Amino acid sequence: MNYRIRVRVMPKAGISDPEGMAILDAAHHLGHDKVMNVHAGKSFEIEGAFDSIDEARERTHELAERLLANPVIETFELVGVEEFS
Repeated sequence: MNYRIRVRVMPKAGISDPEGMAILDAAHHLGHDKVMNVHAGKSFEIEGAFDSIDEARERTHELAERLLANPVIETFELVGVEEFS
């Protein structure tokens, strides 16, 4: 079966997020004073042919752990798994 898995990578709590801070500053300059915080991350879509949804999750988890996220400063989350043709 073909699966599409979405992975979200974000900075760990307490890690400096200069991109998020720059976006927050720009938002305030544009008059969006109610915005209190911005966290900038990365999003990935992985597509592959796996034998099961469990294998799709397991293989993508391994990929995210070893390649997509830096475990020292980032966390990752599988946010969606769907079958497609």
